[in-house]
Amino acid sequence: MADRRYYTEGSSARQLNNSTRSGRRDSRAGYVGGAAVPARRPQPERRQRPVRDPQPVKREKKSGSHLTDAERRALAARKAERRAVTNAQIRYTTGMVVAIVIAVALCCYLLKLTSDVKVEKESVASLKSQVTAQVDENTSYSAGLDSMTDLDEIYKIATTKLGMVYSQPGQTLYYSQNSDDYVVQYKDVPGAK
Repeated sequence: MADRRYYTEGSSARQLNNSTRSGRRDSRAGYVGGAAVPARRPQPERRQRPVRDPQPVKREKKSGSHLTDAERRALAARKAERRAVTNAQIRYTTGMVVAIVIAVALCCYLLKLTSDVKVEKESVASLKSQVTAQVDENTSYSAGLDSMTDLDEIYKIATTKLGMVYSQPGQTLYYSQNSDDYVVQYKDVPGAK
């Protein structure tokens, strides 16, 4: 019989190189159990792998009564640090949200002011055109009134029909005025005839 090699898997032994008559390997390994398992042959020494840094050991969480004072302080410090980091992140996020809201509000206010200025400019332009039209109309009426009146005819009527005369030198009296804008006369001006 051919040399048979065995290996163990769990509590059972399996046979290696189980070939069929056609030379193909049988996909099913033979099962040998119990005391019939041959002794293992010594394996050649394997090369040692380089030593890696040990993974940090995960400790199970201890309940509050089993912690030492140093562990309690360290745990409290870690919790306080996490809380401080969380609070800082919340303050930063809140500050950024407030800054963005203020920036958006200022942009909206700026757009409103720009729109208001544009509307007022259009209103001023409309009023300027109305004023120009009214000034032109007033000028034409004034020219019409000036052409209707004749100053020579007014002088003739005033001197002949109404008996008006020009004042002679010495008939005009001058007096000093206070610094007020207007004068209120309570009595006759002295020296007036």
